[in-house]
Formats: sequence, C-alpha cells, structure tokens
Amino acid sequence: MLLPAPVSPVRTLNPGSKCTSSSSMMANARTRSSSSMPGKIADGSDNGGTLRTMFEPGDPRHQEILELANLATRDRLPDGQRQRWRELVTQLLGSIQSQGGVAERRHHLRADAELEVDILAPDEMASLATSTVGSGGLSLRIAEVVPPGTPIDLSIKVPQRKVPLLVTAQVVWSVPGELGAAFVDLYQNDRELLEGIAVKALLEAG
Repeated sequence: MLLPAPVSPVRTLNPGSKCTSSSSMMANARTRSSSSMPGKIADGSDNGGTLRTMFEPGDPRHQEILELANLATRDRLPDGQRQRWRELVTQLLGSIQSQGGVAERRHHLRADAELEVDILAPDEMASLATSTVGSGGLSLRIAEVVPPGTPIDLSIKVPQRKVPLLVTAQVVWSVPGELGAAFVDLYQNDRELLEGIAVKALLEAG
C-alpha cells in the first residue's frame, strides 16, 4: 500500500472560521499531486485494491453502459434512457468485489479519478486533487485534518463543464493527508455526470 506523501505540519480546519475572497484563493499557488493514493471514500471503506467487475468487454452491457456514460458526462442522457442507466449502474455496483474477498457495502459507484477541487468554506484553500470520486462523495488529498461532520462547500472542476460543479458535502473521515466527504445533495445532472466519470474510470482503466 502506498503511503501518503509527506505533508506540512497538520493544522485543524476551523469550522467556524470565515472564508476569504475568491480572488485571494485564485491568487494562491495551486497545488496538485500527480500520484494517486488508494484508500478510502466517503463511507470510510478501503479502496480494496484493483476492482474486478463482471462487465467485461465481451459483455453487451459493457458497451451499453459506456455509451450511456459518455452521454451522462456531456449532460445529454435522454429522459427515456435514465431508467436503463440506473439499472446498469446498479448492476455494475452489485458486481464489484473487493480483492480481499470481503464484500463492500456501497450505495454509490466510486473510482480512482483526479479532479481539481477548491474548498470554498469554511476555509478557502488552494486547489486540491481528488483521489477517488463518485456520485455519493469523494476523497481529497489535503494536509489539514478536518473534523468529521464539518460541512464544506466545494467547487469541482470537470473537463466536461465550462463552469465548476458547486456542491455541499459533509466530512465523514479525515486523517493527515486525506479526507473523505459525502455529498449532501446533488442535482440529477451533476450526479449522473459524476457517475459517468466513475463508470468510465472503472471500465476504461488499463
């Protein structure tokens, strides 16, 4: 298992502090780690190493779900295809097994993916990078320890959108170097976009 990269002395993010202006945040030096850190997601479970799925390239569902994922990531998923998308996502979620042989109880797809994220509140910070992302939450590489239960406002940059996703999340776990947060609420298109990113990362990896 890869160990987190050395981080600066840990400080605790203060939930009651006021955020500074967005212009000062953009002026900060942006930091992004190019290495991925397998670990946890919002539910606190381990990533479980390389994921195996039943949606192999020979499975007709493999191409079908990838085609729908491409539509979802471009905000072009037709209303008539949404039920089928949900069915395929549910089937894919149910087919994922941990390498350790212990079934992981998940309610949302997640996958290793690096997206640029700004924490807007309670403290504005330089840009961070996700290590995993899904429709239910994400994990962030961050030096600070943020108390579990802390609400955080996030700006998530995705290449498929000209404007970042603005979402509210709640910290579920936090250790020096990484935290996991669960989304409090998402618009349907935003949820489908993040699901699509996770599906493509899972099935197109390697």
